[in-house]
Amino acid sequence: MSLLDLPTATLMSAGGDDRITLDEQSGLNSYGCAPEPVRAISYSSSTASSISAPAYAHAHAVHHQLRLAVANGESEDAAYTRFLRNARNRIRQVYSLGADVDVAFGASGTDLEYLALAIALQSGQPVTNVVVEVDEVGSGCLFSQAGQYFAARTALGLEVVKGAHLPGFGADVISVETLKTRTENGPVRQDDEYAQMLLETIGAIIANGGRPLVHIIHRSKTGIITPSLATIDKLIAAYGDSVDLVVDACQGRISPETIQAYLTRGASIFLTGSKFIGGPPFSAWALVPMKLSARMKSGTAAPAGLAHFFARGDMPTGWSDTDAVLPERTNFGLLLRLEAGLFELERLLAMPMERVDAVILAFGKAMRTLAEAMPFRLIEGAANDPAAGDHQNDQAPVHPLDRKMLYVIELTEPILTTGHALSVEQAREVYRGLYTDMAESFTQPHDRLVASEICHLGQPVKCLKQSDGEWAPTLRLSLSAPQIFEMIGLDADRLVERFAADIERIASKIRLVTRTLA
Repeated sequence: MSLLDLPTATLMSAGGDDRITLDEQSGLNSYGCAPEPVRAISYSSSTASSISAPAYAHAHAVHHQLRLAVANGESEDAAYTRFLRNARNRIRQVYSLGADVDVAFGASGTDLEYLALAIALQSGQPVTNVVVEVDEVGSGCLFSQAGQYFAARTALGLEVVKGAHLPGFGADVISVETLKTRTENGPVRQDDEYAQMLLETIGAIIANGGRPLVHIIHRSKTGIITPSLATIDKLIAAYGDSVDLVVDACQGRISPETIQAYLTRGASIFLTGSKFIGGPPFSAWALVPMKLSARMKSGTAAPAGLAHFFARGDMPTGWSDTDAVLPERTNFGLLLRLEAGLFELERLLAMPMERVDAVILAFGKAMRTLAEAMPFRLIEGAANDPAAGDHQNDQAPVHPLDRKMLYVIELTEPILTTGHALSVEQAREVYRGLYTDMAESFTQPHDRLVASEICHLGQPVKCLKQSDGEWAPTLRLSLSAPQIFEMIGLDADRLVERFAADIERIASKIRLVTRTLA
């Protein structure tokens, strides 16, 4: 049986890794997301989102088009490649990119780390991956940035050994240097301090004959951007083409203008169709400028391990070095998830930007004026750090997608039986309890009503230490493209009222879930 004969929701849960495998009882993946539209109060786009009803309808229509194409004689490989070619053109169009920018696809940002390494390795030099701490990106990056398998099963369904090196990605040619963006207690380092760390580290790598692959973080899990464009310009002035740059913009909170600013500086950029863009996890793409793309046309085969994660159609036409190693196969689950994400991005960017801006500003106002009785508070460092605020791109007016729209909260409601503050692990229990119907755990009608609410927030992150040295219990609230589109017709007062009502409903559920903790 062809995978195209599966139901749309089932197919969209294939072609990833264990993170999107559905739990048999709940029907949700490990992020608490469903492959079909669900009723929920959702501010979880910093982690993942369930698909919206309009995006699901679009993916279902694309699924039907694929079946028709194959029924009419087109091979599955040809149909897959054709739809991805169309997706490349749409990505260039929505971000106003030229044909000189190549677009490669992968199941997730974690998978795309292998592609960045492969491009750097095609220089012929050993590569040192200069990265930030894993708490600001994704846990799997700890492995993929070192050229190791990050899970026991790849996006193409291959069973592998987690932690083992991919073929061609050995420890003899890849090393990792971690430069932490946060100080020991949590605050973000100042840009000048981080710039000095980068300059010294890169200089040492080059002196030893290596090629630095420097990661730029554009909106991490906590919303920070580091290093700044000014620091990037210093790196380029000091080391020029001796350094490779890659921007982790997987949160998707980035404007077309800022994308162009990075590409002009010679950086590749990772984005995902989930997170802010609001499609289902997992789909991702890399924007690759011409000077880096040229390395994949050298006539030397790319590292063989790429074949465990990517199909030939995922790569741009003309990349002969990847053609030499990648299989001709399909990943229709990836394609449908990608289509859902592109649908959300295209319809949002077709809207008047002043209306988009109004929704984002109203959300910020609601988050900054929380009532004192809330069972949580904004973490001030995350709220006020310059690196986590609006992004100013070369003195131009701030684009709505460069605004701050991700907020970190600390859970302050104590455990009922002990009066103790929550731990990070208990914050994870609250996170899971919020997206679970817990009505059966309560007897009072009002409690049961509140407990039945499905509230989806972002997972806990380690970004602030308490007085006892333990990490604070946190969650995250963030906007997504589907939410903005849904609310775009409301006036300023109605927007703030809507956000305030949602936040109060979330707070009520947090209080109830916290009561169940021991």
